[in-house]
Amino acid sequence: MLNLIAQMAGDNLQFANQTNLHPVGASVLAVSLLSMLLLPRKFAVVPLLLLLAVIPSAQRITVATLDFTLIRLLILGGLARVTLRSEWVGFRLRAADYLVLGWAVVGVVTFGIQLGTPSAAITRGGYMIDAAGGYFLGRALIRDLPALKQTIIWLAVVALPASAFFLVERATGRNLFSTFGGVPEVTFVRQGRLRCQGPFSHPIMAGVFWASLLPLFAALWTTSARSRVLLLAGGIASAVIILNTASSTPVMAVILGLGAFALYWTRSLVPYIRWSVLAAIPVLHVVMNNGVHHLLARINVVGGSTGWHRYHLMDKAMKHIDEWFLVGVPYTGHWGWGLQDVTNQYVLEGVRGGMLTLGLFSAWLVVSFVYVSRAIRSVGSSEQRIMLWACGSVLFAHALNFIAVSYFGQMTAAFFVFTGATVSLALNASSSEDPARSVQRTAVKRTTSFFQSPSGTELTGA
Repeated sequence: MLNLIAQMAGDNLQFANQTNLHPVGASVLAVSLLSMLLLPRKFAVVPLLLLLAVIPSAQRITVATLDFTLIRLLILGGLARVTLRSEWVGFRLRAADYLVLGWAVVGVVTFGIQLGTPSAAITRGGYMIDAAGGYFLGRALIRDLPALKQTIIWLAVVALPASAFFLVERATGRNLFSTFGGVPEVTFVRQGRLRCQGPFSHPIMAGVFWASLLPLFAALWTTSARSRVLLLAGGIASAVIILNTASSTPVMAVILGLGAFALYWTRSLVPYIRWSVLAAIPVLHVVMNNGVHHLLARINVVGGSTGWHRYHLMDKAMKHIDEWFLVGVPYTGHWGWGLQDVTNQYVLEGVRGGMLTLGLFSAWLVVSFVYVSRAIRSVGSSEQRIMLWACGSVLFAHALNFIAVSYFGQMTAAFFVFTGATVSLALNASSSEDPARSVQRTAVKRTTSFFQSPSGTELTGA
């Protein structure tokens, strides 16, 4: 059970229930919190994204056995900022928001029932701060193109020093971020290739994080001439990081993300492609001896990949559906050799919380895609359309990544912040006025009315 709870938290057991705070980590946290509270809205999420890109998730403060990673503390600080600055004003819950809230509540309850201990529910609740909290933080702070652009530019900037650390790790076989804990000092080697991970919890997480940014770099490069050199440099630096992780999943994320983005210029064909693929899947599943999911066993991009394990996991999950259907199952190792490692986000949602949790999570992804699709059809600005298409491309890459990997550590917050931002951008894309100005105007109006007398005159005095 302890291993499952540690996996649930995305942390190593070595650092659970104890404070692990390096002076550099404490300094970065203090600066990030202050910046998040004081910066204009379009810059406010940048400190969180920079922190998760440079500080291992093992850095934490523990209070009464409750673990608060630096990322978790920054998410809570960001939500406090949004509340204190009335940035929730004008915010309206939509279908995607209700699905996330339902998924979070059901997930906490079912995980607690499954393991039968209050600590399990508390652990799942901490995870939901990273996930649902990150989602709503992205919804509140990145709701227009200026905010998205600033975020992309700053991530391109941080990619440059980040790639330098990966090159040092590649040259020395030592991870400099091991000083903070949570990552190994000696870089793991598979089939003669170093799998560098930097500050991330796993090489795949590092590669997927930077791979998911490439369509956004490409979209901003296409629409803005001012930052093209920086975006190109950031893209090259991201590619360096991805190659040094020596993992197939990030490479596939690059292919899927950039491939989907390239379809923008032939987007009239996309509905035909989508329906053709959807129609082909059940046919292939019937025709193939081991089902359509056996295609996963044939994926081996960089050598040493575990595609067969992914296929085997999905196959056994379907055969053992009676075990996890209701509230999930605490252990999957008896399904087959190595299957305690649940490297599929969809399977993991079922394992953690049963079919209802899996259904809510999947429905949330579908609704998010629907929002993006509708926004692309409705906006008149080509710049907005391209940026929304890039967001949809990244979401598409994540959705397919989930067949081969489950996110943990920094990637949990990164994914949910991005998806929250995508939902807000899609919902606000066709609005005739800048949502930020509308929110500010409403907040000012409420504040002004507070200092007015019933007659409407402004109150003054000592």
